[in-house]
Amino acid sequence: MAQHFTDTEWAQINAHLDTDPARYGLPERRDGSVVMLSWNIRKFGALMAGSKPKKSPGAFDMITRVCRQADLIALQEVQRNSESVYALRDRLNADGPRYDVVLTDVTGMSPGYKGMAERMAFLYRTDKVRRGDLASDLSFDRTAVLDHVNAAMAQVIGKKIELAGQQGFWAQLTSWLSGQARLTGEKLKPFLPFKDFVQFIRTPHIVEFVIDGPGGAYELYCVNAHLVSGKSKSEREQEFFALLEWLLLDSRTTVAKDGKTFVLMADLNLDFQSNVDKRKQAFEDYMISINAEKGLTAKVNFPFLDGGYLTNARQSETFDHIAWITGDTRLPRGRHNHLAGTLGPDEYDYGMFNFVEAFRDAGPGRAADGTPDYARFTHDFTDHMPIWVRLPSPHDGQHDFTVADR
Repeated sequence: MAQHFTDTEWAQINAHLDTDPARYGLPERRDGSVVMLSWNIRKFGALMAGSKPKKSPGAFDMITRVCRQADLIALQEVQRNSESVYALRDRLNADGPRYDVVLTDVTGMSPGYKGMAERMAFLYRTDKVRRGDLASDLSFDRTAVLDHVNAAMAQVIGKKIELAGQQGFWAQLTSWLSGQARLTGEKLKPFLPFKDFVQFIRTPHIVEFVIDGPGGAYELYCVNAHLVSGKSKSEREQEFFALLEWLLLDSRTTVAKDGKTFVLMADLNLDFQSNVDKRKQAFEDYMISINAEKGLTAKVNFPFLDGGYLTNARQSETFDHIAWITGDTRLPRGRHNHLAGTLGPDEYDYGMFNFVEAFRDAGPGRAADGTPDYARFTHDFTDHMPIWVRLPSPHDGQHDFTVADR
């Protein structure tokens, strides 16, 4: 049975966090700025499992405490049963300000098939953020999917033809092509086991939000995504670059001509290279290649690659990201990330709430050898850190990030 902190231990953790929440990266809500937060909350679904809470009262209280600091929240790993999202909204609304919800349908599986059924959700504080007109899945159309399938089939079948003449080859090939291996449950590999990208395993979701201020507005197309996980690093790489290419190509009109900003708020499972420096180099090589090929003008910023944040609870990977593609000079480029937190209390900043360190320092989350006692909280609470970005409310005289660094 999964462990969790007692009510007394949660009280101890909260008391410790109260002494210096900024030490652990918990953002402060301020009137002159907005905080955007992205968080994969592990199995955030039904409130109860029989007669017992799925998440302990202390864990749900801490989730509420974190989300209360943000104006726009993107959640990943919401379950088919979405009771917890609405309970979180009601808790946030009990404090006075009103939060609304945008929730996707189930993605990651189809009826009658196995899969990881999940939803993605946005919560937003209506006095700071308002809904725009757009809300849609982000997926490839039939022509693109067929092109991907045909290319993948050519590769798979080409390799299988090399085995022609071996015993049982034709029966196995017939099963693959007819789909019988999948339908009958025979112990064969799945029907056409593609290793190339065809379509997203879990469809990303895009919603338009507008943040108004005394000097204008940010018009944001926010993309909530939970990309493929698992052992295949090539699959992770393919999904990430497919999503990035979709956004970059669409940015020629949406960003460059319409003045929108794409904001990616996602668990990207981004470990397709062995370390952060190699990831950044792979990313930069890709950007140089696609810019040279397509002549794109929008600028891309992935600050959590620059910041060196390790966003899973075990602090070994940078899975989670808030990033943007924009032509809006009020939003920083990558070369400006070192200015985060230096321009004023309501100006550009970003960070991560390191609850693992907070739990350990408070006492209940520390094992006998001084290391984090992950078993006490990763199932009951979550196994991903919440990450956040602060932007100033649009105002006259706002910092212009086209100006040389200063």
